[in-house]
Amino acid sequence: MCVDANAAQRQAARERAAQKNAIFAQEKLKYFNKEASFSRALNTNLIGYGRDVSDAYVQALYTQGKGRSAVEKAARTYFATAKVNEGGRSRRFGVKDYQTLLQKRAEVDAIVDTTFGRNFAYFQEGAKRKYQAANVQAREALGIPAAYGAPVMMPPTNRLGGALQIASQVVGIATGTQTFLAGLG
Repeated sequence: MCVDANAAQRQAARERAAQKNAIFAQEKLKYFNKEASFSRALNTNLIGYGRDVSDAYVQALYTQGKGRSAVEKAARTYFATAKVNEGGRSRRFGVKDYQTLLQKRAEVDAIVDTTFGRNFAYFQEGAKRKYQAANVQAREALGIPAAYGAPVMMPPTNRLGGALQIASQVVGIATGTQTFLAGLG
């Protein structure tokens, strides 16, 4: 019969290892769930980014439509009030009205260029920063994955110590019996 002197320590180490494995499995599952949430957040953020850019584009198209309407109104006014040159000697006949029409068209073109150029770039950059900030928040909420950490060390078997302990007990019993028998005789 072999007795392990470290049997109790080895059993305690097995229990610590089982407990550590259970905790790690729980943390791993929590992280998996966070990964699923992270993936959904990235998709939601991307949809939001697309909507922000789309809204900015719709606003730019609306502004362009208002501009075209203003040019149309100016052209109607110009042609409704246009006079016919009946061969007079004026070199500047109708030039002022035509310049007013061209000025209105230039104003509208400048507004449309600004809307689709600089302003649209501002909207896009703002949407991109909002998207990136939302992704950073989602990444921070994800955290770090579960780490197993250092393994639980198993104490070595100590069969010699167990055998010596049994031998010591046997010797103690034998000595006790001899002393008892010597005391009787």
